[in-house]
Amino acid sequence: MIDSERIHKEAMELAEEASLERIKGNLTRALELIKQALAKEKDAAEKIASDISMEPTRSVLHRSAASLALECGDIREAEKLISIALSGNPPDEIAGELRDLLEQVNLQRHLELRGIVLAPYEFQFSITGDAVGYGIARSEVFIGRIQDLEKLIYRTAERQSGRPFREKGRREIRIARDVEVFLSVPRAASFAVSFMLGQEATLPGLGHAEIVIKELLDCLELVNASKVKELRSLIPDPSYYRNFYALARRIAPDGQAVRSVGFTAIQDGKERRLLLSVPQAKLQAIPLDLEEKGKKTEVEGTLKFADAMKEEKNEIRLIDRQGNKHYLHVPPGMMDDIVRPLWDCKVFVSGIKRGKWILLKDIRKVED
Repeated sequence: MIDSERIHKEAMELAEEASLERIKGNLTRALELIKQALAKEKDAAEKIASDISMEPTRSVLHRSAASLALECGDIREAEKLISIALSGNPPDEIAGELRDLLEQVNLQRHLELRGIVLAPYEFQFSITGDAVGYGIARSEVFIGRIQDLEKLIYRTAERQSGRPFREKGRREIRIARDVEVFLSVPRAASFAVSFMLGQEATLPGLGHAEIVIKELLDCLELVNASKVKELRSLIPDPSYYRNFYALARRIAPDGQAVRSVGFTAIQDGKERRLLLSVPQAKLQAIPLDLEEKGKKTEVEGTLKFADAMKEEKNEIRLIDRQGNKHYLHVPPGMMDDIVRPLWDCKVFVSGIKRGKWILLKDIRKVED
């Protein structure tokens, strides 16, 4: 027991040192230290693994080692350590934490390519949740996210090409060709497809598609981490920013039907994994970037009119349950991709009341 305590202390010192190196940006050194910490924490846990009476120390050490294994990317090792811990008699609270860790292990497994070889102009997209089975998913939770992701890809390509935000009209032919979206047959992982961008394969590092995929994943990672300022520095144009954030929120998990949304790509010759796990409800509303003078207002009703025909007249109208009509103004970047698809749907909107108009801040579909 004394040996286990000493080794555990050494492991935690290494893990703390790794955190400091990560803050400094020394990621390679940080990973080396985490691996050393994992080896020591496993050693500490193994010394008392056979003694089930050593609770809660036994389960705590295994939980700690499993967390370090996840941090190292060693999914199988984390799974084994969690199983050993749960095979004993851990206190209820620690058992719950171990099951949460096991769910993280399972989520990471959904990001695995499972023998699929991706080119630099491809990425894998996967979802998990109550609406997803092994190789099967409810169409609305999958197709809606596929459509929003396709919009994000084209908008990112237009922004990367220096084009002003396109409020309406067709995509430019060259850009549409460079990042034209192709989908593979769905795979059981729990449910995954591969996206291929562009009609023809290009040399690695030279194609527009690779640049778009990297930018897309960088920005989605910032949304998931709620790093709004950093995201705005990458997308300084207010219209593109609102558009990206709103679409990213719709792609994010809802917390039940879809509990996670995963991306896997090959960048600089290495596999990159991104797991969106923050539910839509916990992501803040889209910032207006305008002085918010007026009363904050929320309305639920049916979207009956969406008009973007007149310049700078992006207007929508709602009919609430009492039959009252509400007039809302849509900021640039939201009408075509975000608002128009919700025509004749029940929606919840929030915004700032100015006279008879509500300046739209957020809109989302209300399920029956």
